[in-house]
Amino acid sequence: MVQNILIYCGADGAADFAGQLSQKSGDDLGLVNTCLDPSEVKTSGCRIEDERSYGGVEMSAFDEPIAVGSAVAQLAGHADAVVIERLDDWVDRLAGHHGSDKSSITAEITSMCSVMKAGLLDMLIVTRKQADDSGPNAALLAEVLEQVEPLCSVVADLSGGEPQVLRGELPS
Repeated sequence: MVQNILIYCGADGAADFAGQLSQKSGDDLGLVNTCLDPSEVKTSGCRIEDERSYGGVEMSAFDEPIAVGSAVAQLAGHADAVVIERLDDWVDRLAGHHGSDKSSITAEITSMCSVMKAGLLDMLIVTRKQADDSGPNAALLAEVLEQVEPLCSVVADLSGGEPQVLRGELPS
């Protein structure tokens, strides 16, 4: 059964946890790394693709700062699971890239949620949870999490160190 898993992380991230958890889905794993400035990508949809270690696990990696839904759909052609590293960074990149163009931001969020709903492969979504409203894009992240979290059968919180399952059950 295909699962969407949301992993809240602390300042150290959750690469080791997400990498190990992704292996429970199969051997062919993907990574969508959002931590890239959109200006470093020559054209929209032009991704840097390579094999990369993430959390000690080899994955097919796409560096994609904006079109996350499209990157996941492309990886779904062969991967058993994909890790999105990190939703909070992606929200910052969306806001920085699209500025006040709310319709473009909404389109990207809708694209990612559509891929989640399609159930093409297991998705592990790593993100920090804003602790307060002080971040410049805290409201947008809260809005995205309100849409993403209900699509996840498992929600785990690693921000305190050890995984705390908030909903569902982690794959064994």
